[in-house]
Amino acid sequence: MLWANTLEDLRNKYTDVVADSELCKDLIDNLSDKKDLSSTERAYLGAIQTIWANHTKSPISKWKTFQRGKDNIEAAVKASPNNIEIRMLRYSVQSNCPKFLNYYDEMDADRDYIVENKAQIKSPALVKMYHGLFKST
Repeated sequence: MLWANTLEDLRNKYTDVVADSELCKDLIDNLSDKKDLSSTERAYLGAIQTIWANHTKSPISKWKTFQRGKDNIEAAVKASPNNIEIRMLRYSVQSNCPKFLNYYDEMDADRDYIVENKAQIKSPALVKMYHGLFKST
């Protein structure tokens, strides 16, 4: 599937990858092939890779793809620690992954940062993501 990897495309398709394994794989392939990913694109790649772990059958593949995704998310956060979108992506992964994966250390800090800085959110897709993550806030 060829399409423009715009941030708005990624934002709009992000929640769909949970149920759509083909879309999930296509987004991973497209982002992996792109040269010079921005920090935000790298965070999306990582988040989608962690979701891809749910679509694979082999426990080893699940673990490896989750770890690759986690590494991409953490690299994006390190490169742009004040990017609210990246922090939202990390929070969405950490709040939805099983605890045995031990990837939840930054949940409280991310939640606090996101809630305190929600005025920065301008994209309708990100506003929708925010409300999905923080239903009562």
